[in-house]
Amino acid sequence: MAMEDPFFVVKGEVQKAVNTSQGLYQRWTELLAEPSSASKEECDWATNELWNSLRSIGWDLEDLDETINIF
Repeated sequence: MAMEDPFFVVKGEVQKAVNTSQGLYQRWTELLAEPSSASKEECDWATNELWNSLRSIGWDLEDLDETINIF
């Protein structure tokens, strides 16, 4: 079985996380624009999910950088 290129594996993971982050960011900005339309819990959830998603992207990019430096 051929090994999949790590670049393409990480690229797929990053693209998926970016897509998720875009949706979260859109919702987060909507909540900030109209704070009376959402509960504190929803605002906190959106903030935490966005933060976690962006942090995950950072980790994936660090992994990619380490992989590239190995080769």
